[in-house]
Amino acid sequence: MIMSDRQSTLLPAVAQVFRKEYHSYFLRCLTENFLKEPTKHGICKEATKQIVKEMFYRVAHAPTVGEYNVALDEMRCYKAELATWVEENELGQWVASKLTKERWGRMNNNVIESWNNWMRHLRPMPVLWLVSGHLEKLEKKMDQHKMEMLKWKNGVEDRIEQKLADTYKKMGCIAAVECYNLMLTNSRRLVVKLGQQTCTCRQWQMRGLSCYHALAVIAKANL
Repeated sequence: MIMSDRQSTLLPAVAQVFRKEYHSYFLRCLTENFLKEPTKHGICKEATKQIVKEMFYRVAHAPTVGEYNVALDEMRCYKAELATWVEENELGQWVASKLTKERWGRMNNNVIESWNNWMRHLRPMPVLWLVSGHLEKLEKKMDQHKMEMLKWKNGVEDRIEQKLADTYKKMGCIAAVECYNLMLTNSRRLVVKLGQQTCTCRQWQMRGLSCYHALAVIAKANL
């Protein structure tokens, strides 16, 4: 998946080389564009704009079509023009429930900004020096990561292990009804397929980490 802003020169280039379905947009850039809309419709208070921003994030992050529709209807009830802006801005390139290719829960790419800062002293140099300097810095970085991996206790880094632990705590609200069919306390039903690493909540597919519905099945089956 190629992530970028919506620069006019990038859009046709990415579509030509990688095809449009592999192109997604930074949520941060879209948020900046979206937040210009409330002012046009008489929404000027910063506190109110923050509420609108949260509505926008709920639309963007909704993992399923049903949750997307609920979030968009909430925005439409508040200000129909804002919902119209969302619908007119290429949903398939940034709304989580509309993406056809995996984005692994990444709505922005902070790595690129970190790389730019990392390389800022090398950018004025000739191309060969820049590439050589980049490879040298990359080698040092990989060695550093290798040393950190040796400290891992359970095959994953501490941050990922903490995410899984936090997710595991949430599964107490779930009851397993049948083998891989789950019923939540709000009577919502979900299907977990461990072999395919999928759940109909779509969080497992989006993040690449087991959702707490999958962990409930694993715990129930003593896997």
